[in-house]
Amino acid sequence: MRSFIKRFLPFFLTLPLFAQSPKVVERGSIIEDRAARKLLQAGDARLEVGENEKALEIWESVVERYPRSQIRFEAHLRLADHLLLEIKDFARARIHYESAAIEANGDDAKRAYAFLNIGTCFYEAGNYGKCFGIMRDVIEQFPTSSEINEAYYYIGLGHFKLGHYSRAIEALEKVGTALSSKDSLIEKVEAGKRFYVKIDDQDFAILEPGSQIKVRCLTTGGDEETVVCDPVGRNARIVMGRIPTQLNQASPNNGTLEVRGGDRITVTYIDAQTAQKDTNAKRLKEVIVVGNGVARITDGSYLHNLPAAVLGKQLHLQVTDADHDTTNGADQVQATVQVFRRKTPDEIDAELAKGVARGELEEGPDGEDLKSQIEPLLMVRAVPVTLREQEQRGTFRLAIPLRLSTAANTLTGEPGQIVRLVYRDDQNLGEGTMILTSETKIIEGNLGEVRVTRTEISDEELRLKTKLQTASALTEVGNHYKEFGLNEKANYKYAEALDVCEEILVQAKKVGGTLLEQTYVQLWRIYFAMDKLDLALGMSRRLLNEFPSSSFVDEAMLQQAHVERKRENFPRAINLYASIAKIPESPLKGEGQFFTGECYEAMALKATTGQSASLYEKAFLAYQKVYEQFPDSGRVGDSVAKMAAFYYKKEDYARAVDVFENVLSDYPDANFLDVILFNYGRCLYKLKKKPEARQKFEHLIRDYPESDIATEANKIVEALKKAGF
Repeated sequence: MRSFIKRFLPFFLTLPLFAQSPKVVERGSIIEDRAARKLLQAGDARLEVGENEKALEIWESVVERYPRSQIRFEAHLRLADHLLLEIKDFARARIHYESAAIEANGDDAKRAYAFLNIGTCFYEAGNYGKCFGIMRDVIEQFPTSSEINEAYYYIGLGHFKLGHYSRAIEALEKVGTALSSKDSLIEKVEAGKRFYVKIDDQDFAILEPGSQIKVRCLTTGGDEETVVCDPVGRNARIVMGRIPTQLNQASPNNGTLEVRGGDRITVTYIDAQTAQKDTNAKRLKEVIVVGNGVARITDGSYLHNLPAAVLGKQLHLQVTDADHDTTNGADQVQATVQVFRRKTPDEIDAELAKGVARGELEEGPDGEDLKSQIEPLLMVRAVPVTLREQEQRGTFRLAIPLRLSTAANTLTGEPGQIVRLVYRDDQNLGEGTMILTSETKIIEGNLGEVRVTRTEISDEELRLKTKLQTASALTEVGNHYKEFGLNEKANYKYAEALDVCEEILVQAKKVGGTLLEQTYVQLWRIYFAMDKLDLALGMSRRLLNEFPSSSFVDEAMLQQAHVERKRENFPRAINLYASIAKIPESPLKGEGQFFTGECYEAMALKATTGQSASLYEKAFLAYQKVYEQFPDSGRVGDSVAKMAAFYYKKEDYARAVDVFENVLSDYPDANFLDVILFNYGRCLYKLKKKPEARQKFEHLIRDYPESDIATEANKIVEALKKAGF
């Protein structure tokens, strides 16, 4: 066993995240790209008018018809975004993000975005270990991308979920608005977000531990602040610092950059040794303050998007854009409200005929329906509007009546038409002008009662989906309360979520399909959170029986296994965990294998002396199988840490030290790092390396002060100090 691990452990610990041979695909022609782009835009048009299913079909056809075109990557991303954000189908979304993250995609920005969202899918699915690995890859492979902020964000949230508060804080402190390392370029920072300074300098690789770099930030509005930058990682050539920004009047040296829309921030740092051998040369970067605009049509509280606009009621408009907060007073922004009706079949046919005659419309190679290239809506009127800034800086609002009339200078419409808010965002974090829109359908009736006409709010399924999202949000709020130990508040939120789910279950059974499947999933999650294990088990079994090909099958089996493990029915739990490994392409195989080891370990703790040794051996082999068979699992670091603990119990201190060092260097997000440091220190102590042992105990105390074993580590350090070590 020892020779096997010494020989193969370094290999398994250094496997890349996507260890597969890249598939060589010939680059598509310009003609294919043009056709793929038209089809992609046709899908965009369908989504814009609420025909979501048709949009997904069109985007999927881009991938199928044009497998060599670079446009296919954009289609993958559109599909993935919709599956992740709207449908919450994390497994299917991840597949499309992975397809867009391959090296054949020549757009590094889109690859970074795809990589990031692969990790997001794992986070949303509760697979934090796998999420950590992906996010670390984003940081390593795209160090100057703005996606690293989101990567640190999810690493921090994942550690928070797992109760690793010091690591959560460490990661979350790195979240903000990043600057690239390129010199002499005007970059952009979003007002109100954390402003991050990243400097790439090879001289930083030789900085002494604890060294910091100071930069000075000066705004055209008169604020001046110092930002302290720390090295990122070991022997890193990049340092990073952050400072919060706020829309407000300048107040120098208060730790916050006060800015206004359009301000410029000048960043200065002293380079101790430039490439030209000039010392202390000032490096300058100028950054413009912008805001990514958001346009919304909302209810009267301005909190929720409006599902439908009722004739005779007020239409509440809101634009958020920091660019236009330029004075101490209430600033204004301009926008347009447009009203559309659907084109008649005759109008579409006439437009189609003109387009073909002019050569503007061409039939695709697979007989693509040309009507899909025709905009289905016709604008009947446009009304310019002025929105006024509120006390909340950068937020502009207006309430305007929606009438059924022909009066001049009023906003009018008819049932079945669509009203759209259009805002032109000239300055934003991207390139060029962005046209931002928000729309809703016009109906007769009262949204507060049951008189919403079925003709215009697409229907019962839309209502049920909205309810299901409400239940999901309530469950998440309950989970947050539970994390803080506020069990009474958590149970109240779970009960609210349960009421919503049980209310829609009867209707969901009538609709069937994905809606019913997702209702079952939400119910089992609520039951499990409430410790109603029998109900959770029953609901997950119902899902498996009625939806055997569901993408949630492996998650359901994992949940069932967790229930049995919580009940200490370990043999049943082990069988369920093992069954997950038989599901093709499941990302939870490593999870199942890891928890198999934990079951054997729990059994060993309760067994007699004679039986415990064999059970510990089974646990050890189960953990070993994680990195042997599932090297890209998020549980590899945890498994190796567990193995090292077994070596310590067997008093094989030298082998344990080797494994501890590998975990600390290669798996910064592994669980049990406080236990690893503690046992590492004890191993070094046993090996008569007491000064090195003290360093490990101090490392534990410094990085994991909330750990249960930090107090014990502190006692050992004090004893070592008295002994002169």
